[in-house]
Amino acid sequence: MTKIELNTEELDTHFFQDVCRYFDNAARFTNHHEGLLHQIRICNSIYRFSFPLRISDDDIEVIDAWRIEHSHHKTPVKGGIRYSMMVNEDEVKALAALMTYKCAVVDVPFGGAKGGIKIDPRKYTERQLENITRRYTSELIKKNLIGPGIDVPAPDYGTGEREMSWIADTYAAFNPGQIDAFACVTGKPLSQHGIRGRREATGRGVYFGLREAVNIPEDMKKIGLSTGMEGKRVVLQGLGNVGYYAGKYCQEAGSVIIAISEFEGAIMNPNGLDLEEVFNHRKTTGAFSILKEQLIF
Repeated sequence: MTKIELNTEELDTHFFQDVCRYFDNAARFTNHHEGLLHQIRICNSIYRFSFPLRISDDDIEVIDAWRIEHSHHKTPVKGGIRYSMMVNEDEVKALAALMTYKCAVVDVPFGGAKGGIKIDPRKYTERQLENITRRYTSELIKKNLIGPGIDVPAPDYGTGEREMSWIADTYAAFNPGQIDAFACVTGKPLSQHGIRGRREATGRGVYFGLREAVNIPEDMKKIGLSTGMEGKRVVLQGLGNVGYYAGKYCQEAGSVIIAISEFEGAIMNPNGLDLEEVFNHRKTTGAFSILKEQLIF
């Protein structure tokens, strides 16, 4: 089988334009001035930068990164930082805009922002990832794009408590004596003033959304399903922090997880998978491999 490499810079996805199109469709039902709508639509600040990473004595790699603040109508702005080879400016702009709209819809007093570093974190050592994260943070500090009351990042795809602890520590080192320095980022470990439940929060939110969706009788009737999570067949796309906890809560509610996919492949059993067994096995081996009574495709 021939492996196909995709250049994400060449993918004509127009994610941000799609978000703006949905915004425009909703705006048609309002009486707001076009100038105001345009201000809401655009991203206020777009910061793209590159920095070198010394891989070895003879090798230096240039890392591309972004921090985009979509709306300053309320501060601080809020949004995660993702580490992925799929990161590009269009994606970060779109996700920043969606953060603004999500916060506005539920009346959370934050503007929207997003960040990203174009790397595959699996290809770097822990020390290299720490250097990348700390350098990224220092670049944000120089441009005043991070800080309590200014811009508060969070974990996202490819990042977690570890990366947030590096960000908090770097910011605190640049701002000695600032009493609220560790409020520059959320998603920190408990040992660095994180909060309980943050790790599970996104996956739990996915579960709550599913639970409410399947409890609408008229919708379930149209697709021939009963209401409630009991017996619902679930497929998880990804078994990271979000996928694991979303699956865990669905399973606890009586749903049956029949398939799980990840970057290296997928595993399926129409009779149901043991989420804990699959998660622990993959954590130990680093990939899906043959598991008893489970099918690989």
